[in-house]
Amino acid sequence: MKNIQKKKENKENIKALKRFMQKMKVFFSTKPKKEKPARPKSYLMRKFGAITFWLLFSFMFLVVFVNITSNINSSAEVEQSQPKPMTNPATKPEAIQFAKDFTKNYFTWKRDSWKAREKRLSNFLAKGLDSQAGLVRDSLKWDASVQHVSLQNVEKITEDKAHIIFETTTKMSREVQVKNGNKKEKEKTKTKTETKEVAKFFAVPITYNGTSYGVYDLPFITNIDTTTTVTEDANNYRKDLKAAKASKEVTNIKNFLDTFFASYAKDSEDRLSYILTDEKHQNGLQGALNFVEVGSADVYHGEKQSKFIVIADVTMEDPKTSIQFDTVYRLVVTKEQDHYVVSNLKADQAIEKLATE
Repeated sequence: MKNIQKKKENKENIKALKRFMQKMKVFFSTKPKKEKPARPKSYLMRKFGAITFWLLFSFMFLVVFVNITSNINSSAEVEQSQPKPMTNPATKPEAIQFAKDFTKNYFTWKRDSWKAREKRLSNFLAKGLDSQAGLVRDSLKWDASVQHVSLQNVEKITEDKAHIIFETTTKMSREVQVKNGNKKEKEKTKTKTETKEVAKFFAVPITYNGTSYGVYDLPFITNIDTTTTVTEDANNYRKDLKAAKASKEVTNIKNFLDTFFASYAKDSEDRLSYILTDEKHQNGLQGALNFVEVGSADVYHGEKQSKFIVIADVTMEDPKTSIQFDTVYRLVVTKEQDHYVVSNLKADQAIEKLATE
């Protein structure tokens, strides 16, 4: 009986062990699923908003990037399609200097050394042109040496050609035979050098072939009207400015001008600074001229109530030679509390601005 009882107990123990092992197997082979925590609706809305923002931002960035690149490309295409204005190479400073050098050589010759002149001119003249650049030698009775060459005008002819015009002064000379004026001696002759100066306007046809400059045609004598058509600035300004009526203020300003110009002529920068506040013109004449008088002065209203435009005719004198000079000064006189100062010594721009308003 005992054996039977033990067998039963053993079987039950084995069954219990199997059930335990089965449970352990199930526990280690399958992990319980974690449940996601519940999220509030506000969190979901914020998440959705953030995603929407970044999508819109990315879209806008793409649009801006495309526009910028397209503008750059289009502007580059426009620049390439539009022809750039070309500067005529025959009007550049290098061309002017080339023409000036040619002119100096043209008006320099000796009747007994034409080969030397021909060699000099060959550096300038285009092939096929007369080797003496049109100068007729047969009837020539004078030697020549250039004295002065100054630029007067540059006329564009084509895209690569121009006429460069100079005013020239040439000293002409020749040897002449003159009679000896001594009556006691037999009539004899002696050699004398005769000279004179000749002024001309001289046009030089210049071109550039991409490699070098050259005189492409024979130069020629021309004429230029040098009379100016410019009118006096002071008179033009006076009619457009608003004149200040006669008053104690105007009288005080005119009296101040005598004090100012006397100081401007002789005083140092430190002393002058009390009545001259123009930062661009701190130095006076420092004795280079003496002040004589203010011949006349017209006072006009400035841009502010405390400012006045003054156009004054002033006479100065050289201290060494006593030579006198009349000069027109255009000033801005400013009233500061109980005294006057010159706040602008050369007020052309200020006057022009007021005159055109």
